[in-house]
Amino acid sequence: MAEELEDLGRRVARRFIVRGVASRPSHLAGEMGVQVTYEQSPPAAQPRLRSEYRADPPRILLYRDPIEELAAAIHADQRFDMMRCDLAEVHIAHELFHHLESGGRFGPLTAEEVEAAAHGFAQELMALDFHPAEFSRLLG
Repeated sequence: MAEELEDLGRRVARRFIVRGVASRPSHLAGEMGVQVTYEQSPPAAQPRLRSEYRADPPRILLYRDPIEELAAAIHADQRFDMMRCDLAEVHIAHELFHHLESGGRFGPLTAEEVEAAAHGFAQELMALDFHPAEFSRLLG
């Protein structure tokens, strides 16, 4: 089931890839009227939260401390495939799917199903050689 949902995310991402080239997720966010903002730390109740989407008004929040922690873990683990990507843009791509899905546009999906689709969306849009869920596994 998760693979089918990741495929949903990939299909949606292909709508934003023109002639084999995808726009930067931050540019897509701007075109969609989604503000991208940075904060140093996530809410105390969610210390490992790296990003989130909020619908009213539409915005993506990126949290610097956990993203920097992820970057350090990537380097420590020598994940060269991950070192080549822009971590902020990958997280923006993931959250953009949440924006596109808001209001149940792709049917009634559980939170877990939406996450699977968002991972597929980010992986396709960013042409990642790895699955985005590996970020969380890398952090333990």
